[in-house]
Amino acid sequence: MQIHFSYHNVPRTSQTDRVIQKNLQKLEKLLSHFAPDLVHLHGTLESNGTHKNTTCSLNLALPTGQLHARQEAGNLLKDLQTCFNQLVAQLKKHKDGLRREDDWRRGSPKRAPILKSTK
Repeated sequence: MQIHFSYHNVPRTSQTDRVIQKNLQKLEKLLSHFAPDLVHLHGTLESNGTHKNTTCSLNLALPTGQLHARQEAGNLLKDLQTCFNQLVAQLKKHKDGLRREDDWRRGSPKRAPILKSTK
């Protein structure tokens, strides 16, 4: 997996690096069936100094589609964790769609209508 992170008006700290590394390990487990050179993760951490809010944006490009998560609030670490959680949920749903899980799920059995004889 190719990983690119950019920081705009946000200092790169060891805490953010730990959160990123922990969540990358989770993603790599889920992405084990995709070719590693075709998977790209682009992350952007931004801060607007005048309004004191931060923005975290993650974009995961797969051979079968693109997933995107974005979070805006005041705490950068919580935003980053929320973005990764959203991305993991989207990835699980995407993989279920690729496996056609909905087609294989068994629904409630349909009963045949009971026909009454008229004799």
